[in-house]
Amino acid sequence: MAWDAHCRGDLQQAERAYRWLLDHSPAEDDAVNLGALLRQQGRLREASAIYRQWLHQFPAALQLHLNAANCLHDLGQHRECVALLRGYLQRQPGEHKVVRALARSLTELRELGESETLLRELTRIEPNDVSSWMDLGLCLHRQDKLGEALACFERVNELDPNHVTAMSNRITMLKDAGRYGHCQNLIAQLPSTVRSNPLVRGAIATLHMATNATKAAMEELGALCWLEPNEGGHWLNLAACLRTVKHANAALTVLKRGLQRQPYNTDLQQALGQCLAELGRPDRALPVLRSSAGPMEKIKDEHLFNIQFLGAAYHLISAEELRAWARSWEERVQQERGVGALCLDVIRAPMATRRLRVGYLSADWCNHPVCRFMLPLLRDHDRGHVEVWGLSAGPLNDGVSKKAETLCDHWVDLQHATDLEAARVMADLELDVVVELGGYTGHSRLATLLHRPAPVHLSYLGYFAPTYLKSVDGWIGDAPLFEGLDPTERMAHQCWEITGGYMAYQPPENLPRVHREEGERFRFGSFNHSRKLTPETMALFSRVLKAVPASELVLKSISFVEEAEKTRVRRALIAAGIEDSRIHLFDSTDSALDHLELYNTIDVAVDAYPYGGATTTCEALVMGVPVITLKGPGMAGRLSSSILHSINAEEWASGSAEELVRVAVDLSDQGPRTTVQRIALQTQVLESDLCDSRRVSRELERIYQEACAQCLLA
Repeated sequence: MAWDAHCRGDLQQAERAYRWLLDHSPAEDDAVNLGALLRQQGRLREASAIYRQWLHQFPAALQLHLNAANCLHDLGQHRECVALLRGYLQRQPGEHKVVRALARSLTELRELGESETLLRELTRIEPNDVSSWMDLGLCLHRQDKLGEALACFERVNELDPNHVTAMSNRITMLKDAGRYGHCQNLIAQLPSTVRSNPLVRGAIATLHMATNATKAAMEELGALCWLEPNEGGHWLNLAACLRTVKHANAALTVLKRGLQRQPYNTDLQQALGQCLAELGRPDRALPVLRSSAGPMEKIKDEHLFNIQFLGAAYHLISAEELRAWARSWEERVQQERGVGALCLDVIRAPMATRRLRVGYLSADWCNHPVCRFMLPLLRDHDRGHVEVWGLSAGPLNDGVSKKAETLCDHWVDLQHATDLEAARVMADLELDVVVELGGYTGHSRLATLLHRPAPVHLSYLGYFAPTYLKSVDGWIGDAPLFEGLDPTERMAHQCWEITGGYMAYQPPENLPRVHREEGERFRFGSFNHSRKLTPETMALFSRVLKAVPASELVLKSISFVEEAEKTRVRRALIAAGIEDSRIHLFDSTDSALDHLELYNTIDVAVDAYPYGGATTTCEALVMGVPVITLKGPGMAGRLSSSILHSINAEEWASGSAEELVRVAVDLSDQGPRTTVQRIALQTQVLESDLCDSRRVSRELERIYQEACAQCLLA
């Protein structure tokens, strides 16, 4: 009766019958079945209690032990699971199913050496057992033994060509290794039954994402969300694709739908927080990111990056807390994955007899602001004293990437290497200095520095805050940038200052002609990404436009390609008190020169707050448009202040909102910016320290030499 009810799905009757049997005539099968019934309903703790109760009465019951182990595994109680299975093996040595279950729990506990040994022995004894090969592949993958892991999954498909998990793993691993052609060949040979499996389709979708075939990825993922709506990864990847094409509002909707199905999925919650930040609401994003990150001592790498970036960019988390998160992560990673300081494995020739070996590590060697700012510095380094390596870790490769590669003495692609492998490569290059250009930004390989591949590690340009890591020795900036730091930020690393400004801007060779038609209404503008249009920025715009009643506001953002984003920003501006008729919104232009041409439609650029602009500030100034900025906290709030200092226009950087409004009114009183005024400012910029890349290159070389000298003394 119990089994019949169980098979019919009448779980309440089945449970009553199993419990009656265990009370009156206990048998091993009834305990196994009751536990399975409870697990089936997600009642894991009740199932675990049943197993504990009856394991004492049936100490030799194999299936009872295996089911109990699976339950403990689901509960994450891997230590207790290991103790249970070791006890069974003491009584019944060599039981293969128990050994496999033990190895699985050891893998979860990251006791990977013992797990690998057990699984290799199982594959030797039972070479045709698919489960052992699968578990061995997963164990090897956890150890970053990717080639051996891939061979295990290939062996699984030799034994079972229709094993979709193994096939999915193979596609994913080939994709992660950058072997896209092998991926495509493998997919082309798949039987239709395997190709149509959701697990395999999900792997194919991530291949499309990796190869920037975003439209194809979205088609697969849209179908998968309909087929498997309870699979959070499909919603997560579909949202990522939408964000790639700058449809953050649509991505937010997708994530909300995913969370309706999986409300406790922390990856979906993190992506939701990122979306909220992308939509100019970091204040709403931060609680989501905090609550879903988990405890500090167990935080995932990508979750830490999200919290660090958002907390520092908008100054929403204290420097003390950001430091604690970073140091906790660093210590854990070094303990789990670390092998000591790799730079000590090589003996370098004395620096007095050779050139300094410098590696620039970035995931943004492409048409990205970091790369564009680095190009003139790479070109102007003194090759008599410095030898330059470009260390590329990003997924994008374009024409700007090629320019960067040609300007480096050596180029190393680290995109598909693990953090440890990348660190090993960097150490073997015998670099004296590694300069990381990404901090806690997307695809950054900051974790490679935790293995100490070079004697000196420095942060520069690509991140607006300290990393707080002990593995980073110094942080390069300038006096205006650093004056906004609090004591904890200032003491995070040694601050190295570049005289005259920490960056060099290289304008396009063919700048558009600057001009302004007379008689038009005075226009303020901002071409920052709409994620910087925070409530504070909207309030600042409102104060400026209220102080100059006849003026208009021009905003441009690539995210305005999404109509919903235009609507969101327009409504926010109206809510801040700006009339709709005074608002002009523009999305992406056909070319970089068309983008610059649009600066001819505005008279004064108003910087975002508290996360200011850098590229947009340089572009406005070189097109003859003054930039007014409110000095904010931290480095993120002083980017424009630094640039204005470099061109000797500090009077446009204000210490308060009231002062900024006064500056805006004074500039507006002069009327629309004339062509003559624009040309004069453009000339001032082009002849300033901001456009002197040779100056910045020499300053960097000085810093590298002094940092290496300090390292030798230490």
